[in-house]
Amino acid sequence: MSGEALIALEALVLSGGLVGATVLYARRAGRLDVPNDRSSHSVPTPHGAGLGFVTSLLILGAVITLRIAPDSAHELALAGVALAILAIVGWLDDRYSLSAPARLAIHVAVSITLAGLVNRIAPLAGVANAAWLVLWTFWTAASINIVNFMDGIDGMIGAQAVVYGLYVYVLLPHGSLAAQFGLTLALASLGFLIWNWAPARIFMGDVGSGPLGMVLVIAGALAVGAGVHPALVFLPLFPLFFDSLATVVLRLRRGERLTVAHRTHLYQRAAKSAGGHAIVSASYAAAAALGAVVGIELRTATTSLIVGGIVGYTGFIILLWTYFHRRFPVVRAS
Repeated sequence: MSGEALIALEALVLSGGLVGATVLYARRAGRLDVPNDRSSHSVPTPHGAGLGFVTSLLILGAVITLRIAPDSAHELALAGVALAILAIVGWLDDRYSLSAPARLAIHVAVSITLAGLVNRIAPLAGVANAAWLVLWTFWTAASINIVNFMDGIDGMIGAQAVVYGLYVYVLLPHGSLAAQFGLTLALASLGFLIWNWAPARIFMGDVGSGPLGMVLVIAGALAVGAGVHPALVFLPLFPLFFDSLATVVLRLRRGERLTVAHRTHLYQRAAKSAGGHAIVSASYAAAAALGAVVGIELRTATTSLIVGGIVGYTGFIILLWTYFHRRFPVVRAS
């Protein structure tokens, strides 16, 4: 068995096994997500799968780093500690509902750690590097929260992570740390998705969704450090992130408080009206896969072609989102 096949098998088996163990634990401990008027599910479902998922990523991340790039072990160990802290905060939030300022402070702190990794593997020259690191800090904190926001229907986040991990793997030479990290992310996410695809047998919970948001950025940072154009590295995530951004803007326009829970994301409205969770999660995954194809085709293109391809893809996604936003309008309570 090749090294890559072994990594893939280890990720799938370890993640799937640990998430399965979490299912048993959650059921026995009564850790169930009981539906309410803001829920997208209809039956009590165990939550906390992120505990098994994040544990598998931490173990596998350490293994592949020591195998492939031991010189980077120190920087990636700090990122691993940040992930573990984020998972602990998510676990506490799942149980006790921490305040928004406390969560945000932790998110910013771990995001600064990620910026430190970028400063090590992909710095810019001179003063521009300060702005570059601030951008990565902001992007990491945003990703942590956006993945949490978008983890609202069966299979959505798991499928996105599978597509993105495979994108990073295909985009880079397969022996590189970034490619192996992408493959690990994809197969570990598939191990979770086996349990989370509709109808879900367990939900990720904040213990997993926040760390996954950071893991997506870590994978992107490693890809940029390996030579991928920064404008291409997160392209497949655009449909997911645009839904979150557009929803925030529209809620502000309606005068809604952003700290109040809601079900007005397009994917939530579509899941309720267009045939259930599976078709919507698969559609978002297909949109991400289209972005992956565009990014792979543009990886060696000139700057003008890259810009044109990005504009074309993002414009198509925005038009698609606008069409379905009108087809599944927000229904406001009377």
